[in-house]
Formats: sequence, C-alpha cells, structure tokens
Amino acid sequence: MMQRGNGKLRGNESKVVGLQELQALAEHAATIPVNRLWVAFFDPTLVYQPGSNTFADTGMQTGSTEADLGFAEVKAAITTLQKNGVEIFLSMGGWNYNCFPALYTRYSIGGYGTHTPNYWKIQQYGGGSVDGCKEDNMWCYSCEPESEGTTLDSFSIFPEPKKSARWEAAKSYVESKATATPEWHSDVAPGEQWTDTKTGTSLKVPGNKKFNDMGRDPYEDFVLLAKDLGATGVDIDYEEFWHADYFKTGKGQTGPWELTQTVHKYVAIAKDMIDSVDKHAPGMKISTAAGAVGAWEGKWWGGNLKGIWLQAKKTFPEVMSRLEINVMTYDLSDNNEFHECPNPSTCTLDQQVEFYMKTYRDAGIPANVGYEVGQPAYPDPTHDKSHQLPLDDDVFSTILSKTQSQQPGGFFWELYKKDAGHVPATQVAQKLCKQVLGDAARCSGSIPAISPTTTTITV
Repeated sequence: MMQRGNGKLRGNESKVVGLQELQALAEHAATIPVNRLWVAFFDPTLVYQPGSNTFADTGMQTGSTEADLGFAEVKAAITTLQKNGVEIFLSMGGWNYNCFPALYTRYSIGGYGTHTPNYWKIQQYGGGSVDGCKEDNMWCYSCEPESEGTTLDSFSIFPEPKKSARWEAAKSYVESKATATPEWHSDVAPGEQWTDTKTGTSLKVPGNKKFNDMGRDPYEDFVLLAKDLGATGVDIDYEEFWHADYFKTGKGQTGPWELTQTVHKYVAIAKDMIDSVDKHAPGMKISTAAGAVGAWEGKWWGGNLKGIWLQAKKTFPEVMSRLEINVMTYDLSDNNEFHECPNPSTCTLDQQVEFYMKTYRDAGIPANVGYEVGQPAYPDPTHDKSHQLPLDDDVFSTILSKTQSQQPGGFFWELYKKDAGHVPATQVAQKLCKQVLGDAARCSGSIPAISPTTTTITV
C-alpha cells in the first residue's frame, strides 16, 4: 500500500516556498523515499479556465518570475515525478484557506467561555473581550500569529457557488439523502459583505469573489487545473471550524450540539468535485485530509470537527467511498486542563494516535496515519510549548509498530520542514516507506538537499 510524503509550493500564508524543492525532488524522482506528493495549497475561491495554463487567480504562488507564474515549471516537474512512480495531487484548502478570522475568533475560540485553549489570544490582544478583537489586530490573531503579518486577503473559506449547476446538483444529492434538512448559505459569499445576524455586524467574507462574478464553480475549475497540469489526483483539505461553531444546532447555550450542517456542506463540496472528476478527468483520484477526531462517535461540545467523517460515512456512503482519507493525527496536546486528551490515561502522542485511528477502523473507514516533522504548530510554541507532542524517535517507533501496521498507509507534513531536534524528514520517510512498502528500492533514498543560497521558509 501507499506511503506518502507531503510537499508544498506555498503555505497559504504570506511566505512563498517550494519551487526549487519540487524541482530537486523531480531530479531525484526515482530514489526519493515517497511515492506521493501533495502540491499545496490552492484557494477554494480559485478561477481556472481550461487551457489558460497559468496560476493566476488560483492562490498558488511559486515565486517564479515567468508570465505563467510557474505553471510550466511545475508541470514539467510533475511529469518527471510521475514518470518515476511518484503520484502528484493538488490540494485545495489548508488552514488559512479555511479560516474566517472574525467568526473563528467569536464563535470557536470565544464561543465557549473564557477557559478554553486559545482564549489567551482574546485576553492578550482583545483586552479579555471578544469585542476587542477586530480587523486591525486580525481578530486577535486567531488564525495566524502576529509574526506572520497576515491581512484579510491571506484567508479564504470554502464557498457555496451562486451560479453553478454542478453545485446545485450536489446540493440536491445531499438533500435527497440527508436525515435533517440541509441549510445552505451562499450569502456568506467570499469577497462580499455579509451581516452576522447574531451580532448585527457587517463583515467582509474572506476570499475572492471573481468566481461568482464569472458564474464559475471553483471545485470544477480545480479539477480542470489538475487535468491541465497532468496530476494524478486532487485533495480536499477542509477545516472550517468556524462553520461548525456558527451553524451548530442542538441544546441551546449549554450543549451538546450537532454539526450536521457542516457535514452537509463538506459532502456537497466532495460531491461537486467527484462529479467534476467524472465529467472531465475519469480515473483521477480524490483524497481528503480529515481531523483526528473526525470519526469519533459521541456528543460534540464544539470547537472542532468531531465526527464529521463518521457522519458522512453513515449518511452519504457513496461519496465517502470515493475519497482516500488522510488523518491529521498531529498538532495534538496533552493539556488535560482543557480536556485535550481523549481520556486522562490516553495522553501521549502514540496513545492518542492509536485512539483516533481506532475510531476510523471501528467506523469501517480505511484511513492513513499522519505524522508531523519538527515542532508542532499547536499548542502555540510561544504560549504553551510544554504541552506539545512532537514526533520523537521512541514515539515514532511505537506508532509504526502498534498503529501503522493496522492502517493502509501513512503520510507526513512536510518534506522540507526543519526537524527542530526531532525525527528528521528523511528518517520519517525512510522508516514509514519500509513499514508500508517493504523492501522497495526507493525506501533507502533520501530527500535531496537544497542549495544553501536557497531560502526555504516553512509556514
């Protein structure tokens, strides 16, 4: 089965990375110890017209000075990699292309009282009140730290296209199968003003409105882009916590609640993309990143996407059967003051990874294990580094022997991230490759180094 590494040309933040790295990987395509790469991240509000052969309006920044913004260079690297047994997927989403700063701050971080893991941001930047979180402090830097220098243009959301027949068909599919009445929200339109009816505040929704102005569907355009680049597959990296917390239903102010409406939105996105693949690129594969808690049955108390993929599997099995699931079993915490562990006796990284992957096994969802190179992004290293759970040698070995052996594959984030004193990317790739692919020759290869003159910034 597959072992995967995760590469990217650009994080969806403010710093460009990766074109030289991708070209170096292509030069060593026959020996690198991975057999799949994700090129990430593309904007969910992208516009791409077939045959245009450019990264303009896609959210992808390669740092290329060419008129096509690096399209031809990336396509050449993809061709070489795939000829040498390395599949290339394009990934839509990623954290910043899911984050609506104003709503994430108010309803996810600040929606459940003051004693929550990230409420310190509201205390530090908003004077202890969510009303103090505004655009000039990027809504208390809830999506990215102040050091990233982000603006509203750094973010986006997954849209509900206003003028797409394919999106309407996906909605109709969801409505025909759903056990609760779906509610749609095309009025939360990227690049346009929208009024939060809970506060009466008018907000600009993050993202580009060009696709709506042109009457296009970004999910279909994404497939057309992948086809023109010659990619093996497309990937949906959906992490809209704000949507689940804003559109939750259930027990009033006390909980537990349901995030059924977010299940409906996610499935409609996946269905739109599946139908686009079937029309334009039959045989193209589709993967999706899934939250660690995504298959965990039980009550939902807000603040994450607990059970989204489980509910999708139960109600929309035809859609889920088309998706390869990659579980982000990293950026976990052992701070049980905030109930971060599944239970008090399951707090180490290897214990948590096994717990969460077992929920996918129990749900009958084939899923791949996620690993993170270097320092985790969560908990915030400047605020609560002591509760981070990095991938060290002993923990890595335990996960490989206990959990990885029960799953079809694995992937890691990311190829050129600094190891920060933890297991380096080449070692992660080699050991994972041997665990999954056995004695395949590429498992002894290395991730090629980049010239010291190349500035590589991980974001």
